[in-house]
Amino acid sequence: MIFDNYFLKIDNLLKRRIEIDVSLYEKLQKLSDIYDASINKLVNVALIEMIKTNNINLYNRPELEISESHNFSIRESTYRNLENLRAKYHISICKLVNIAIYNAVNS
Repeated sequence: MIFDNYFLKIDNLLKRRIEIDVSLYEKLQKLSDIYDASINKLVNVALIEMIKTNNINLYNRPELEISESHNFSIRESTYRNLENLRAKYHISICKLVNIAIYNAVNS
């Protein structure tokens, strides 16, 4: 259906507090001014894309980068996939979320 290309289907949301690199969060803030989407929705789309493409490449995080904790509502199905990736690659959920955001904002 055409709507599948533009909208996410309804899913349960899990509230999670995740540390995000400040530079990545600032990019998300700018993108939320361009797109009709909240930062939370941008993060969920970035996670879905990373899971779909299996693009789990570590990026060179600047040495002086600071991370801040932010509250997100992550789709339950997406979070289950993140837990599977965490077990498979031995990478924390926070790091996986940062990788997904990095991939999305730099694509």
